[in-house]
Amino acid sequence: MSTLLDFRDGVKNFCSKYDKFVSPLCKFILALVVFWSINHLTGYNSTISSIVVVLAAAFVCAFLSGQLTLAIAGLYACAQVASASLELGISFVVIFVIMYCVYIWIILFMPFFYIIKFQYFMPILAGMTAGFTGMVPAAFGCIFYFFLKHTADYVALSSSSAEGDLIEGYKYIFQHLVQDKTLLLTIIVFAVVIVLTYIIYRMSFAYSWYVAIITGGVVEIILFLVGTLSMEVEVSLAGALLGCILAILVTIVVQFFKIVVDYSSVENTQFEDDDYYYYVKAVPKVMGGAQRKAARREQPSPRPQQKRTTSSGSGAQRSRSAAKEDSVTGSTR
Repeated sequence: MSTLLDFRDGVKNFCSKYDKFVSPLCKFILALVVFWSINHLTGYNSTISSIVVVLAAAFVCAFLSGQLTLAIAGLYACAQVASASLELGISFVVIFVIMYCVYIWIILFMPFFYIIKFQYFMPILAGMTAGFTGMVPAAFGCIFYFFLKHTADYVALSSSSAEGDLIEGYKYIFQHLVQDKTLLLTIIVFAVVIVLTYIIYRMSFAYSWYVAIITGGVVEIILFLVGTLSMEVEVSLAGALLGCILAILVTIVVQFFKIVVDYSSVENTQFEDDDYYYYVKAVPKVMGGAQRKAARREQPSPRPQQKRTTSSGSGAQRSRSAAKEDSVTGSTR
């Protein structure tokens, strides 16, 4: 355990020390993942789908804020969809503007998690970090992925039949979105998991964080199983089971890097002021060996106390010397 804590602290210290390099690198990797995911689902325009354009866009996003990166990624997706169908591109612009107005940056990573079959990780993570508000980006993220998926299906269908117009494109996309039971089931399950995970995560009993993570994963498996049987949707139960188990493990690792506490050393105290009476429960953080040594060095050491002589003989001798000196000089004490 101490080795893992030292490794965690080493990673945190390294990222903090070289933040001017680590932060742009992380932004570059995340932007690259987003652009690659969009290309994987669309890729209608060979020019903007080239690796040079993707790398250049990711490099630019490495030095921009998250909001600007979201805007560039949205414009990139709009350009891809508009290359296949201008009408669908306009529809995508409307949907994306609604998402952008509420600044839902997490939606851009949902296609990537769907591609690698790891979408079950998102609701547990959103419940840990975003709370109830995480339901909105999770729902829009699912809609974002299924919109691109149905757009790809429509483009393939229209190209093979050599037919397609504005009305048919709108009808096909939005009819499939509304009637897609898999999308509806996913939104409901993700919302329930986010709420449940957040409620348990905020409780103060011992190991509540890990109980919330495990409970969210187990409930996610059960709800997908029940929904698949009751709604007759095509969801791979084996994939959902494996994905939820991996999601639990990865989320526990995320929690480990976020914070670890020692529940065996809990302290309870009470105090009051003019308006309130407080009951405080203090749980100490678990630190690695190097971090503990650094904390000890930062603590001020107590100042040594000077020894004072208390011998009555020496005190009387000093008094007689002072009286003798005063009689010589004629001063009065």
